[in-house]
Amino acid sequence: MRRVVVFAGLSGAVMVGMGAYASHSGGGDEARAWLETGAQYGLWHSLALLGVAAIGARGSSSRWLTLAAIAFVAGIMLFSGTLFVRALSDFDWVSKATPLGGICFIAGWLLLAAHGATFRRD
Repeated sequence: MRRVVVFAGLSGAVMVGMGAYASHSGGGDEARAWLETGAQYGLWHSLALLGVAAIGARGSSSRWLTLAAIAFVAGIMLFSGTLFVRALSDFDWVSKATPLGGICFIAGWLLLAAHGATFRRD
């Protein structure tokens, strides 16, 4: 779970930076909205990753928990990442991957719920 914490910290820093950039940039309203949405979802899911790591550190690790972490990381990269690329470039095609990131976020929460429903401390 060490890598999860490292990713969460780096991701959180990027999200704050992108949110600040959105607040102070001279870009258009649409690009600013993409940056703000990407930063907000990314920051919330960076915190969710820290929660997953905290649960794992308490000795309650499971394959569901590992899969939840993977899903949250994929969601951050696909959802927030594609919104950032779209806002800062002319690469319109990346927005096709944004919904996949949202699906990864939902999957991460469901996998976390599965961990909670199935984990038994002996």
